[in-house]
Amino acid sequence: MTRPRAPGPIAQLGAAAALLLLGASCATTPPPPLPVPPPPEAPVPALPEPLPDVAPCRHVERIEVRKGERRLRAHCEGGAVVELVVALGRDDTGPKLRAGDWRTPEGRYRIAGPARPSRFHLFLPIDYPSVEDAERALAEGRLSRADHRRILDAHARGARPPADTALGGDLGFHGEGERWRGDSLHLDWTYGCVALSDPDLDFLVERVDPETIVEIAP
Repeated sequence: MTRPRAPGPIAQLGAAAALLLLGASCATTPPPPLPVPPPPEAPVPALPEPLPDVAPCRHVERIEVRKGERRLRAHCEGGAVVELVVALGRDDTGPKLRAGDWRTPEGRYRIAGPARPSRFHLFLPIDYPSVEDAERALAEGRLSRADHRRILDAHARGARPPADTALGGDLGFHGEGERWRGDSLHLDWTYGCVALSDPDLDFLVERVDPETIVEIAP
């Protein structure tokens, strides 16, 4: 039996060369690694919604009373409007026509002086009866010519109109005091004035002057 021949020197040299080439290929410097991708950018937090710009009320330029709504709207310098609950005269069937009818007047008036102490906390007067009230009452036979002249003369002088005519007077805004505290939310209880809670009246008193217009609507 013929024994396999051992590789000759040339064959051995070829195998060694192959191994050398293989080793050389494994020892080749690997390519540089790919750059690491940057981390994703963190989302920018959303800015909070701005708060509404509510203008402070430092001075009341006009007071609007809506009798049917039992609401007072104080129109402030700068545009702010403050709404307050009010109570009215015990008879709410229409505008004031005469003294003692327990009705709250309707029309355009002005604050007639500073607030003064009252059993209803404070009293802030308006210039009722107005010239328009006097003219209408004279035409309807509810006011004498002499008292008509007195009312017009007081307005011409910038004074408070008389309260002792057939139209009555001494009307304005007042608080509740101890006796009526809390009742203005659900009851018309005055003799013709506009009543507010004591803190709400204080709010008005601190922000009005004799030039502040008062409009009272049905």
